[in-house]
Amino acid sequence: MGFLDELLAGGPRKKEYSDFVDRYEQGDPSQGYSDQEVLKRYAEVSHAVPPDRYAQAAQEALSKLSPEERAEFVKMLQDRAAARGVTLPGKVAPEPKELGQVLTDLHKTPGQLRDMLGGGDPQPQEQASTSNPITDILASPMAKAVLAGIAAMVVKNVIGPSQRA
Repeated sequence: MGFLDELLAGGPRKKEYSDFVDRYEQGDPSQGYSDQEVLKRYAEVSHAVPPDRYAQAAQEALSKLSPEERAEFVKMLQDRAAARGVTLPGKVAPEPKELGQVLTDLHKTPGQLRDMLGGGDPQPQEQASTSNPITDILASPMAKAVLAGIAAMVVKNVIGPSQRA
């Protein structure tokens, strides 16, 4: 049984994920959960759906951010991509649909998006700092909001509003 089948079947995981979706939808998208919870939820659900469902979830999550927040996220994404030698499309618009597709393209390489947002050490070894990359990933509220949002929207779209309990 796959992870999403497990959610559909009900039980403690479904309640746990429904609670996560509720917390995401009730407040600021970057608050209401720990960095570790966001990383765990994103890791569990992000590759459990096909690219079109992931793209839809990314677009929905990005639409919850203000245009200014999306512009800030694009800048951060471009900076992190450049630091890792990852090529993004020439001009990334801070619009949910276009930006969601960029995230989906990055997501196709397992771990790439998460690592770009700070989950791995983006600096050359000789410049590596003593910071912890796991806590650095979500030092940016935008990175946390986007990863939490994608995870929450995947779950919401899979179990549907009528099945959340």
